[in-house]
Amino acid sequence: MPNGSKRIALYAVAGILISATIITGLFLSGVQLPSMVPSVPQAHAGTLIVLLTDAPVGLEHLNVTINSFSVLNESGEIDLPLTGGANETSFDLVALQNITETISNAQIPAGNYTKMRMGIKDANATFTNGAWIPLRVPPEHIDIIVHFEIKNAASTVVLIDMQADWVAISQSGNLRPVFKVKSVVTS
Repeated sequence: MPNGSKRIALYAVAGILISATIITGLFLSGVQLPSMVPSVPQAHAGTLIVLLTDAPVGLEHLNVTINSFSVLNESGEIDLPLTGGANETSFDLVALQNITETISNAQIPAGNYTKMRMGIKDANATFTNGAWIPLRVPPEHIDIIVHFEIKNAASTVVLIDMQADWVAISQSGNLRPVFKVKSVVTS
């Protein structure tokens, strides 16, 4: 065999060994490769529990009244009932430091969700110097961009840490909170 043919044969064997090593590694790691069979949407439902909390901020009070809450997926928007079936719920966000308030606990269709929408009826802030101002929410709702999945017969808990943005409140009078969202799936 000429020198060039030996080199090609050596590269071919090396390529096959490397491919076999990668495939074996994927198989042993448990990584699931996507199926070529299209998934069929199932009309199953799981439970979504939405909790709200606050991290410390430089305000005495940040009172917020929510009058609607919904989640959005590729099929559209789904309105969720507020806890206790109330038309609205009010809370002092500053008082929620290190505790949680349940906003909604409802069964919704299984699937992937990409946004939550919180309707704000009223909001006001009391600063540490005693000054009080009403806050505006220009579109009358706050969108929370988050990805979570509802699995059939399982509960998904989404904890929203709603932090007041001090600069936005003090300079513009708008309620423009900062969100940290953690989604946990349990069965």
